[in-house]
Amino acid sequence: MKDFSFYLVSVLILLSSCSKKEPVLKIGLVADPQYANKPTAGKRYYRESLWKLEEAIDTFNYHKVDFVQNLGDIIDTEWESFDSILSVYDKLTPGIENYHLLGNHDFDIDSTHLNGLLERLSMPNYYYSYSKEGYRFIVLDATDYSYYSNLLHHHDINQIDSYLDKTQGKSNNHRWNSAIGKDQQSWLKQELDAAKSLNQQVILFSHLPLKPEDDPHNLWNDDEIINLIEKSSNVVAYINGHNHAGGYEFKNGIHYITISGMVDTRVSSYAILEIHQDSIVLRGYGNQKTIHLNKE
Repeated sequence: MKDFSFYLVSVLILLSSCSKKEPVLKIGLVADPQYANKPTAGKRYYRESLWKLEEAIDTFNYHKVDFVQNLGDIIDTEWESFDSILSVYDKLTPGIENYHLLGNHDFDIDSTHLNGLLERLSMPNYYYSYSKEGYRFIVLDATDYSYYSNLLHHHDINQIDSYLDKTQGKSNNHRWNSAIGKDQQSWLKQELDAAKSLNQQVILFSHLPLKPEDDPHNLWNDDEIINLIEKSSNVVAYINGHNHAGGYEFKNGIHYITISGMVDTRVSSYAILEIHQDSIVLRGYGNQKTIHLNKE
């Protein structure tokens, strides 16, 4: 009987140990499908993004992710492209939520449809947040101040010019990049403060990267946003798309992660972010690398 009791206790300890290794959250991540019903150009396989996303959705369902976050550029051109690519998300298991944010290619549509973008992508606003399991997820609008989005945002064109002019001599001095303006920055600071007051850790999602330094794809005002978020001790990661090559940098306590573009590969490219009590694992599929991250 003693042997059986010892065996039972051992099994219970083992099961308890295994349960602690289960992630607190599992998040499906997709960047830059850029679907369009047009032929491959260079290494961009536009039509193939449909089956690539279907593969990603199957994987997310199999691993029972808690939700999926798209990181922008879900289409490449034409309003009708949304119909085809968004229908793939309908295959998510009921109960798995799906969130979107705006990328520069999402604006390559007839201007008459611009006012319908948020509704088409089921977005509550241009930037927003949601909370789960002690984490606040902040979704930024990296297209805030830009030439391609201004028919929607209606900012003073001189302010857009000013953001671009400040990048003279830098590699991100491109009109297809953009900036996050002062109003959104004020909102972001409020969100960070609110998260801190609730002892929530923060993960930010955006389309444009902040790192590495002087990258051609970075936000025009990357340094300004970096300074803002690094002042908050509860920011764990900033995760984005836009640079299809992907990338990773750890700086001043924050993991800067660029998810590889789905459109730029013969295989697929997506990830599941597994958040554990003491670590984070970015589990890559296809062209996306797996990265093991410490929280400290």
